[in-house]
Amino acid sequence: TVQARGVAVEQNQERCNLHQMALPAVRVQCTAVTPQNVLDLVEEFISEPPTLLDVLKVDIDSFDCPVLEQLLPAVQARVILVEANPSVPPPYRWAMLHDADLWKFFDSFSNPEEVPIRGCSLAYEVDLLKRFGYDFIAFGGHDAIFTHQSVRDAWLPLRPPMDEFDCYNEAFIAANGIPIEKTRHWFFEQDDVQEGLPAIWRFFSDWMLANAGRLFPFALHANGR
Repeated sequence: TVQARGVAVEQNQERCNLHQMALPAVRVQCTAVTPQNVLDLVEEFISEPPTLLDVLKVDIDSFDCPVLEQLLPAVQARVILVEANPSVPPPYRWAMLHDADLWKFFDSFSNPEEVPIRGCSLAYEVDLLKRFGYDFIAFGGHDAIFTHQSVRDAWLPLRPPMDEFDCYNEAFIAANGIPIEKTRHWFFEQDDVQEGLPAIWRFFSDWMLANAGRLFPFALHANGR
């Protein structure tokens, strides 16, 4: 609602102005967020022990998970919404890491949906948030929802956490600069994750070298089912 209190970070000045008009009770930081500065930007909402929030949302289309990793020890939210790169299926834990030149590179594209090197995979998020006491609840499009284990009773008769493989299989998968045929192959046809890992690594590294002339840092692991 318009009376919602909180803090938001938006580096686009036009969007930042609109945000301030729509939610005047929310403090908007009109700057870029990074893993290095995120705690300073939200310091007014951080306390000891970890601050309890109703909702935490991370959606920056780049190094989302490194920013989230900095926030999780400092705040506890009942609900977390985080953008997920839908093109990298479970069990592959993939995430873009912070690089100061990443957004400059993104700005060279008229359509950001053409850029596959954004965000992090669902499996990466499930693994990260589980370590901080969060249950996976839902996934669709480009977003995943998690809730803290302290509110599990609110989901009865459902019993979180949900299965990430089942949810991914049932979800609408939006192509994210990666041919959907590759996503299908990695999820449905690639039985050996040890073969899938180098295939995914080659796709991202080849794409970056072809389009940026360099490699941006990213993490890639795999979970067993």
